[in-house]
Amino acid sequence: MPDRRSSTRSVLTLGAAAATALVWSGCDAKKQTEYIAGVSTQVQVPRDLKSIRIDVSVGGVVQFCRGYKAYDGKVLLPKSLGELPSQGSPGPDPITVTVTGLTEDFSESNGNPVFDNCTSVAAAVGADRQKNTRILRRSRQPYVADNVLFLPMPLKYSCFDVPDCKDEALTCKGGRCVSATTDEKKLPKYTDELINGTGATCFNAAQCFAAAAPAVVVNADDCTYALPNSPPSSPAQIEGAPPNPFPKSGDGVNVELTYDGGLSREILDKEDLEGFTIPDPSGKPQQFRLPPGLCDLVKGESSDTSPGAPIPAGQPTKHRITAIRVSGTCQAKSPLKPLCADDQLVSMGLDPSGVSSNGSVPNGCVASELRPPRAVLEVLADDSQNSQLFYKAALQATVGLSLADPAFQKTELGLSFFPGPGTGTCATPNSFPEAVPPKLARLAKGDVVAQFKLRSPNESTMPATPAAVPLQSQDAPVILDGALRDAYTRLGGDTFKDYYRRAVFVIGNRGFEEASCGGDNPHVRANAAASQANKIQTYVLMLARDTPLGDNAVIPPGANELASNGGTVHVYDARESKSAAQDAFQTVVNDLATCVYDVSPPQSRPDADSTLSYTDPINPAAKTLKLAFNGACTTEQVDGEGFGLDATNPNRVFLCKASCEAYRNVLRTASLYAAQNGQSPIAVPVFSHLKGCPVSAGGGAGSPK
Repeated sequence: MPDRRSSTRSVLTLGAAAATALVWSGCDAKKQTEYIAGVSTQVQVPRDLKSIRIDVSVGGVVQFCRGYKAYDGKVLLPKSLGELPSQGSPGPDPITVTVTGLTEDFSESNGNPVFDNCTSVAAAVGADRQKNTRILRRSRQPYVADNVLFLPMPLKYSCFDVPDCKDEALTCKGGRCVSATTDEKKLPKYTDELINGTGATCFNAAQCFAAAAPAVVVNADDCTYALPNSPPSSPAQIEGAPPNPFPKSGDGVNVELTYDGGLSREILDKEDLEGFTIPDPSGKPQQFRLPPGLCDLVKGESSDTSPGAPIPAGQPTKHRITAIRVSGTCQAKSPLKPLCADDQLVSMGLDPSGVSSNGSVPNGCVASELRPPRAVLEVLADDSQNSQLFYKAALQATVGLSLADPAFQKTELGLSFFPGPGTGTCATPNSFPEAVPPKLARLAKGDVVAQFKLRSPNESTMPATPAAVPLQSQDAPVILDGALRDAYTRLGGDTFKDYYRRAVFVIGNRGFEEASCGGDNPHVRANAAASQANKIQTYVLMLARDTPLGDNAVIPPGANELASNGGTVHVYDARESKSAAQDAFQTVVNDLATCVYDVSPPQSRPDADSTLSYTDPINPAAKTLKLAFNGACTTEQVDGEGFGLDATNPNRVFLCKASCEAYRNVLRTASLYAAQNGQSPIAVPVFSHLKGCPVSAGGGAGSPK
């Protein structure tokens, strides 16, 4: 049997006299016949896994069931099932092996039926009576005579807390229910090296990830990524974006995921359901794609439309992928290539002897994602001819990327144009109707970009296509004050009265101090909107020249006054730099959707003993940033580090000013990194961890020390 290190890739032996008696007693076997199942994991032990239950059934009838400690001062996952009763006979019925992982010690279960009555109580994830059951993995395969075969049974974090696939023919892989059937023809003959990580072919994570870097987003929609600067996926540099600072590290591809703001890390295998694939190995060998279930975990929302989906489409996923690192140093890890023994221990948070520094963690250490309160943003865009530079495709992409930012998940977005078709009727309220009524930004993005495209001039001097919206003459009255009046009225009405943040974003280059509608000029209106109890802030972005040959060094009169009176300090000038436009939009995203969070349900609210964390996805090590409680942070932008709680709203959490600025810098860097390939950034959510539930500051088998 394997030595102590093999316990991290522990051996569950359905063999020798045991499995022979269980499955095919009475058969005159001439050769040893068995499956040896290797139970492996890269989650933290004992924080995420304190015990496991093993079930073996034949044709759906339970033949064996037993619980085992996963940790008792050191890793104690089982090496063998021991002696089993003699029953059953060879036949066509499949042999099903089920491994269930719990954060409860089975010897102290105090009536938990998962252990006390396991032969008649099926283990299930998500059942109230089994609240400490975290994961369930099944494998079904037929009897194979005269062979000793290795059956891998990995417990992957992507399936932790996913409601059980109730059909015994199904199992969870990559966060989704898929067939549990294993092709026995693809199972190798058993050797100790397939489990214990001591063979010459084990995967050396420390070496293979020494030069790892953040994955480059190639297509955020289907979660296609690439090794940095690998041809032909080198980014098409957009004007003003920083160059990719991470060198290409080799010719292979290996991928490590970070979950829940640093709570867990996992090195993936090259395989199609819970690892990664290479869609074009001959043309783009260092581009890889995550399967749909893992892609959902990147986005934080299920897209699973299959009948009986454990998490139906549109519902939030149980966990989030918050960083993706890639290295080209070694050839891709396979499911039958275990981590080397030392890396196995590191991946589970253990020291070289298999002992954890957090051996007494409480049950149920699950990270809770904090989500921002509701916000609304109305964009007002000048659609006169001197704004045509803005409507070119490159800046459409800038706008579209910003609106796709994952931080905008609870912000609604609307769009209006001025002067617009209502020119000359500004005395009438609602003269400037919305081209796109407010809705969640991810849903509004397509409509907003489509409106911009309708106003985009051709790259040549040819007239606009018939479907295009003709731009107003650059001599047409601006009537910005009328557009602001209508926007402030809408955002100040009953529809948005309970929203935490409300804002207007003006995109233009003239008329900032004209009172065309016979009332107050724009900055006076902005001051009134920002001064009311439920304030409405106003941002100003210069995205076009005053004239085709205008002086870009001059900010038009009234522009800075409009921004400062609107509560946003100054105008953003992007007339010569697209990166400045990207930065301006990122600032709006940050202001509206970060550093303040609402917690639901209330029992998930962090307290003075809690820790918050998030991942810096662009740090080469996917660094985890941890924030401690600071009792002084009872409102927004209080000086200091850490987080605090709203004194009047028990469900609201604030980041202190210094921690908020550091977090927003991470978001800004992630946005610019993704923009190199014209893609939206990976989400950087903040998570809460209860007292006694540790979260590392980085590290893991694939992370540099």
